Amino acid sequence: MIRYSKINLFDAGFLALLAMLVGVISAYASLAFLWAIDYLHLLGVGAYGSTLYTYLENISIWHLFFLPVAGAVVVRMIIQYGMPGQRHQGPADVIAAARIGRGILSIRAGIASAAASILSIGSGASVGRYGPAVHLGASVGSWVAQCMKMTSNQNKTLLACGVAGAISASFSAPLAGLVFAHEVILGRFESKSVMPIAISSVVASAIVRSHEFNTILFMLPDMSIVNYWEYFLFAVLGVTGGGLAVLYMALMHRLTKLFEQLSVSGLFKALLGGFVLGVIVIIFPQTFGVGEQVINDALHLQISVDVLVLLVLAKLLATSVSFAAGFSGGVFGPALFLGAMMGTAFGLGVSEVTDSASLPAVYGVVGMGAVISRVIGAPITTILIVFELTGSYALMTAVMVSVVIGGMVTRQLFNQSYFYHQLHMRSIAPDTEPVEQILRGIPLQAIKSDAYIALTDDMTLAEARDMMNNQRCHEVCFVVDQNGRFLGRLYAASLYAYGDEEIPLKHISHIYVEPLLVFTEDMNVYAAYLKLKDYKGAAIPLVKDLESLQMQGVVYVSDLVSACLQAFEKNRDDVR
Repeated sequence: MIRYSKINLFDAGFLALLAMLVGVISAYASLAFLWAIDYLHLLGVGAYGSTLYTYLENISIWHLFFLPVAGAVVVRMIIQYGMPGQRHQGPADVIAAARIGRGILSIRAGIASAAASILSIGSGASVGRYGPAVHLGASVGSWVAQCMKMTSNQNKTLLACGVAGAISASFSAPLAGLVFAHEVILGRFESKSVMPIAISSVVASAIVRSHEFNTILFMLPDMSIVNYWEYFLFAVLGVTGGGLAVLYMALMHRLTKLFEQLSVSGLFKALLGGFVLGVIVIIFPQTFGVGEQVINDALHLQISVDVLVLLVLAKLLATSVSFAAGFSGGVFGPALFLGAMMGTAFGLGVSEVTDSASLPAVYGVVGMGAVISRVIGAPITTILIVFELTGSYALMTAVMVSVVIGGMVTRQLFNQSYFYHQLHMRSIAPDTEPVEQILRGIPLQAIKSDAYIALTDDMTLAEARDMMNNQRCHEVCFVVDQNGRFLGRLYAASLYAYGDEEIPLKHISHIYVEPLLVFTEDMNVYAAYLKLKDYKGAAIPLVKDLESLQMQGVVYVSDLVSACLQAFEKNRDDVR
């Protein structure tokens, strides 16, 4: 007979109740976020939703030009005075909190980031709305956990519940929300976290449906796969979409770096980016905001092939300029746009060659899957989103082929996802173990010791012996030159091997040995630990760098081991 602990059942039930609460709050937060964007479009442009892009053609050029400029300035002020580190926060910060942190996010930063994203999208920035929704949902989950003083693991679970709730509310896709929280945020599937995350995702989806809020990304025509030979074309489209995703991420990185290198103020960079974006929007108003209605038009073949290709190029530039200028938003929405335009153009080309192929809209959806899965690094979530949005098993298999083949071919060209790229740019490795992350965060200077004996290379053996006797050194001393440059080590056994008659005649330069191992002051405890594999000794010299070899101190192996044990202890306490 299986017996269950009453305490465990109580904890699981309490966590389930909190997951429901997080699902409710994250759903309403996501709905408020989407509603605020529509309201700002109505306020700034005079239309929203399906009528937005039609209305853009009727407003003045100056209005369309200065709207992104004004938005850039306001968003810059929000980020400068309301955001930690004066930078936009998004899913990458959520991943860092869940993988290497204690699952703690600031609700203030979550709200500020959402406000900056609302203003960015509302003023025409070519950024997505789903990344900010994910960060806001995660901040809600973390806030609930902090209010209830939960453990580190429970913090991370409720943070993931907020993410699942936000995804579910934004897409009306509860299964995709559940998988995204595990696949992208936590980076693993655990039986303990599945139940609360699933509850949060289902609750959020139910709330959206109860309010009849339209979260459908686009209305799809009836689609089906006509011929099996098209799966080869889906594989080709997957490689093309993966390459476009790499180009998209690389261009964002390059342009952002270029803006960072400009020796001007952040406000001037925002103005410059706003001006450039304003020009792009005047020429291609379809790049204004997320562009969901443009995706609809493309899938329903209301845009010609040449315009589709031009929109791919225009969206690439508009999105890169938007992020470089400091606008806040996600990368998912623009990836959808790029994939839809590219895939539909590909499908139209196929239809010109043969009449027995599937609708170009099928290729548009497959193209979206190929691009977004590569950008967000979530192939399983991408496949499930397509299935939940279309209900088509055949279309899901087509996306599966494009996602797998495209990811396999282009994986070596860029990081696993743009979120991983952002973390690597901050010297954060999200896939490393928690203990390793702790050890990487401890510089060697924190455990260095000044308790060592330094002999100069011009000393005689007699002087060295006297100094070692006075300092009661019976093992090893370190040898430096007159300028403090480390030369090697002198073992006491080697010194005492000489007879008394030989000591006055020799200098220690004849008997010290070259260093087997040195540490530099820019190293961390983890890097030092890896170098100890074949080392035998009690202490390792610490130098400024390998070029100057200026002696800074020593690192005792006992202190290094102690730091490792403390890291294991800290990780064990965090898990509890």
